[in-house]
Amino acid sequence: MLGKFQNSPPKWTDVYPQGSKEGDEEQRFFISLARNKKFGWRSVAALKKESKLTTERVEEIIQKYHSKAPGMIVNSPKNPTNWGYWERVKDELNGDPASLTKKDQKDRLDKADPVTP
Repeated sequence: MLGKFQNSPPKWTDVYPQGSKEGDEEQRFFISLARNKKFGWRSVAALKKESKLTTERVEEIIQKYHSKAPGMIVNSPKNPTNWGYWERVKDELNGDPASLTKKDQKDRLDKADPVTP
């Protein structure tokens, strides 16, 4: 399950501009991101190759949906250069993306100043 998400992010099929040139490009992007059976996490280069879009266009789409629909496209917690679609990687997230930041901060604080019993 998605874990701690209060409301699940939207599905890409509900938010992309269907029926336009921009929508056609975004559809190719999301098909390569969300429907790849082998990989849940994808690099920009892999998304570029599979969707036949430019690197710039792939990055524009990532930025657009990363800010427009938080949680829909997420960074890999193990490799921040890879991206995943929330429905494909939700089991690996263990909660919402903000909890990853909080966990990282807590881990760093624990290493810097260990609490003595």
